[in-house]
Amino acid sequence: MNRKKIIVVIIVSIIIVFSLLGIIIYNYLTNYSNVLKTNWNIELPKNLVEEVYSANSSASFHGDGIRYHVFSYKNEEKTKEIFNWSSEEKETIYYSSYSEAVNNWLNEIKVLKENYPNYSNCKYWYNKQDDNSEIIILFDNKENRLYIVESFL
Repeated sequence: MNRKKIIVVIIVSIIIVFSLLGIIIYNYLTNYSNVLKTNWNIELPKNLVEEVYSANSSASFHGDGIRYHVFSYKNEEKTKEIFNWSSEEKETIYYSSYSEAVNNWLNEIKVLKENYPNYSNCKYWYNKQDDNSEIIILFDNKENRLYIVESFL
């Protein structure tokens, strides 16, 4: 093989390797389970949940905005064990109750009412970060759904 062919093979090989690495990194960063783990240290059991709906605010350079994901789950007992669920709604940083916060966030990203949680069936888990970002997870065992709503500032 002459020198030009060797250089072309090397360049093509490097392009292929970087393309594959880019695909792997992109898939990791866009997998919502990985995002939850990175942002909130939450791990959803991959074999027990399946995403059925999602919506979010437009992309932002800083990653701020609203994210909404709805999952169906296959094992109620395992889902009950994930968090310390509460049937009592409490205040968030900016709202007087979890459902008020969720309603405002879902309105902001124009989610249709048919995709809202049925609050009367739900138990709640809430967390906040130092930058005032918040997450509310709703557990509806009648509909076999987990609703995850995040507000990043």
